[in-house]
Amino acid sequence: MKYHSTEHPISWFKQRYDEGSLEIRPPYQRRPVWVQRQKSKLIESILMELPVPEIYIDESTTSDGRTTYAVVDGQQRIRTILQFLGVDKDKQEQEFNSFALGKLGPTSEWKDKTFDNLTSNQKQQFYGALIAVRALKNPTESEVRDMFRRLNAYLTKLNDQELRNATYSGPFVSLVSDLANDSYWTESKIVSTANIRRMKDIQFVSELLIGVIYGPQGGSAREIDEHYMYFEEYEDEFEGQASARALYDKTLLTIQNILPDIREHRWHNQADFYSFFVAMAQLLKQKELRDNRKAAKRELVKFAGLVDSRLKDDTIKVPARVVRYVRAVEKGVTDRARRAARHKALTALLDQYFGKKKTTKRAAGAAA
Repeated sequence: MKYHSTEHPISWFKQRYDEGSLEIRPPYQRRPVWVQRQKSKLIESILMELPVPEIYIDESTTSDGRTTYAVVDGQQRIRTILQFLGVDKDKQEQEFNSFALGKLGPTSEWKDKTFDNLTSNQKQQFYGALIAVRALKNPTESEVRDMFRRLNAYLTKLNDQELRNATYSGPFVSLVSDLANDSYWTESKIVSTANIRRMKDIQFVSELLIGVIYGPQGGSAREIDEHYMYFEEYEDEFEGQASARALYDKTLLTIQNILPDIREHRWHNQADFYSFFVAMAQLLKQKELRDNRKAAKRELVKFAGLVDSRLKDDTIKVPARVVRYVRAVEKGVTDRARRAARHKALTALLDQYFGKKKTTKRAAGAAA
């Protein structure tokens, strides 16, 4: 397959798109996923006359001399540029046309600007900005698909959390990265050093913090991504961040006090720890709680032992709540329904020792 390298101004992309010879999203491309912060940053870089990453394009010419183009790698960048100009024709994306650069820092001279807000000279400069292009000459469809796969396979494939950390830069990812930087996770055998190398500790802490805020949630990549996208819209601090951080810290400290030797029990397993942590957090949201940590530890250790026994031999008779917990921890442990089942079981167990204080009749009468 032949190719050549060149540069095209932004006006070239707009002209090719307007005339219908440039296809932004061929079948092998995914739907656009960039959020406004990413779009604003790209446009700011262009306005600051900084270079942007190279674009790969399929450049095919027919026997009658008609040349068409398709973006092999760089859809998000080209689409963002077209949307800033207000010319994206995709019906599902037109709501983003003519967007303002609202997600830039307060000191940026381009903050809140739209293309129409630019001066004539600035518009001219923007249209003339050059983008490096690697053009594949008359490739077959199989060659294009192979190139697309290779472009995404030269480096070690990024896992879901590595992609999130490369994609998002808002207050949520900053907070969970800070919370994950805690030796407790490895000392307690909740995460391994291999997990940390691939940022899976950050993903796990993300799920814990989301659980603190919303209660038990699903742990699929799509569900976690949705939360990241939501929080990315905030600038310096997301709504309720301080109280969420405080409850997270209180929950972790409480668990450390109840089970300082957690690594010796099944509660250090991520599925079990998640449910323990989120259930504890929801109880700690209440005021005037009982606090019987020694009894809670005895019950947690006993419960864990029954779960372990039932997992080894499903003919052993155990209480119904243990059976329900076992069913929810055997498979699909991050499934939202199974997390909800474990949450219900552990909330009932912990409520005996950390539930809201009972108001006696005498106290209630005095209060009246």
